[in-house]
Amino acid sequence: MFKFRVIGFILLIALLGGIFFWKAGGFWLFLAAAPAMCAAAVGECCLMLRRSGRPAFPLPGAILSWAFPILLIVALRFDWLWSSPAALLILPVAVFFAGLIGILLMRPRLMEGIFTTLGVTGMLTWSLGALLMTYTLPPYGYWLFFLCLATKATDTGGYIVGTLTAKLPGGNHKIAPSVSPKKSWEGLVGGFLLSLAVAWAFYRFGNAHVDLYIAPPSLWWYLTAGAVLSIGSFFGDLTESAIKRMCGVKDSGGFVPGMGGAFDVLDSFLYNGMLFWILVIFA
Repeated sequence: MFKFRVIGFILLIALLGGIFFWKAGGFWLFLAAAPAMCAAAVGECCLMLRRSGRPAFPLPGAILSWAFPILLIVALRFDWLWSSPAALLILPVAVFFAGLIGILLMRPRLMEGIFTTLGVTGMLTWSLGALLMTYTLPPYGYWLFFLCLATKATDTGGYIVGTLTAKLPGGNHKIAPSVSPKKSWEGLVGGFLLSLAVAWAFYRFGNAHVDLYIAPPSLWWYLTAGAVLSIGSFFGDLTESAIKRMCGVKDSGGFVPGMGGAFDVLDSFLYNGMLFWILVIFA
């Protein structure tokens, strides 16, 4: 498991590095990878619900959560938001008519599935979409790079420290064993400190070597962001654990060897996209 986490962290850095440093193709790399991962997470969540006996439609949910962020990102990136506002209405109108057809058919099970799917799709697209929208902040990719590494540092640091302290006499101190049996206070502190270290590194090297187009944030802003994103990462992970326990599954899927599905990888971002925009506003 640890090997796969290290490999996954390295691959994440490589992907984010390509998105940020590859000037010619970084945007298209981001557009190909990021919405697809979010769509996979939505599809997996709907599939978990369906396997637990709740009606849901994984494929339509995945398609909606893939298409809408692409439409919005392209609109923002190429300033189509105001020149072609009608384009942004296509998906909401399609969703409305899909629900209307379900009502007209008077099929309660179908309607329950539609509303379940739209609820899951809406919430996850909103939360993960906020994460994707950080790419549109200039310089393109820098803040997404920071957000992803500060968030995943909590996962990585928590896993390392939690694993090591579990081997001590008496083990470590669990936080919520009924929801996530392996999460410990020691791991939480380890992840928190590693996230602060990542935030300091971005302040030390990012401000000096990247044209931020704005007044560079202070050290205190970076450290506050690292702390907030670390806490958000923990609660996002805990939220997904509660959903999986409700559905009676261990992993959301098998998309990533040794780590589960796309939802397992993105769970720590459930709140951090929105939290980061709050931090940006107060910057």
